[in-house]
Amino acid sequence: MRKLLLSAFIAVVGITLIMPVSVFAADCPDGCVPTAILGENGCSCDSGNGDSIIAILNLVVNILTVGIGILGVIGITIVGIQYLTAGGNEEKTRKAKRRMFEIIIGLIVYAIMYALLQWLGINPGTN
Repeated sequence: MRKLLLSAFIAVVGITLIMPVSVFAADCPDGCVPTAILGENGCSCDSGNGDSIIAILNLVVNILTVGIGILGVIGITIVGIQYLTAGGNEEKTRKAKRRMFEIIIGLIVYAIMYALLQWLGINPGTN
């Protein structure tokens, strides 16, 4: 399992290093800053009221949401397989139930954090 996760990590890092986005200051209009992750044409324009920071936070929350969702599905699937293959062994069954409980608690905590960010005015899902 560790080899698989390490291989996936290396692949993601490799792809991000191979495919950089070049942005030059001359390409951005006045008052805009070149960024590789935000804005139109690689430029982030700030009106002076913190729009760029909110956009960055929205991007981070969106990435976290996708990651938490994927990890939650993978975790529940693995725990389900562990539970099914326990074969009546009480120790393995108890471990699988405990892990399922921990995954669900983690998802609930993330949902509360997401709701708190909505309440604070950071609207994940909108860039």
